[in-house]
Amino acid sequence: MRISEQAKQLCRARILEKAAELFAARGFDQTTTRDIALAVGVAAGTMFNYFPSKETMAMTMVNEALAQGREEFLTRLDGGESLEEELFLLIGTELRRLRPLRPFLGPVLERSLSPFPRKSVCPEGETARQEHLECVRQIMLRHGFVTTPEDVAGTIYWSLYLGILASWTGDQSDNQESSRALIDYAIRTFVQMISGAHRGGDHVR
Repeated sequence: MRISEQAKQLCRARILEKAAELFAARGFDQTTTRDIALAVGVAAGTMFNYFPSKETMAMTMVNEALAQGREEFLTRLDGGESLEEELFLLIGTELRRLRPLRPFLGPVLERSLSPFPRKSVCPEGETARQEHLECVRQIMLRHGFVTTPEDVAGTIYWSLYLGILASWTGDQSDNQESSRALIDYAIRTFVQMISGAHRGGDHVR
């Protein structure tokens, strides 16, 4: 019996919903794919047709949240922002959308977005990196800087961004004020670095 596209989408959504509930309640590492399949009410083999691993499920949630954050970011721009303000707004809107996933994000991001060499690369993690850096590239172009995700500026920015994510996932300060201060400091440091290179007559590449 052929399953309709609508039924497939409903099943996919239910898998993500139940996975998020279990990750938040039990922890990411303590939740198995079998646990998720049982909660959804499908066979493990059926679930793997949608998501090959629990890391894929979690990073799918992350990518959807980040995409929503970028959409919100674009609607909030008024055209008069400085480079620092645009970057702060981008990261802030992304973190706001990630907040429901925060209880289990630490180990997910550590595995999927680690800058260290890995035997296998999570495709969803690589998508998150590329899409975020493309948005940053567009922001920098609006302010007169040419960069690509693979150049020095992109590499340094991504390292700072990962540090922000790592700090934010474990930040217990009121309203995550420590993370806000870190974002502000990291962005100012990055902009000062690329601005110094730009004033010196060359773009950071």
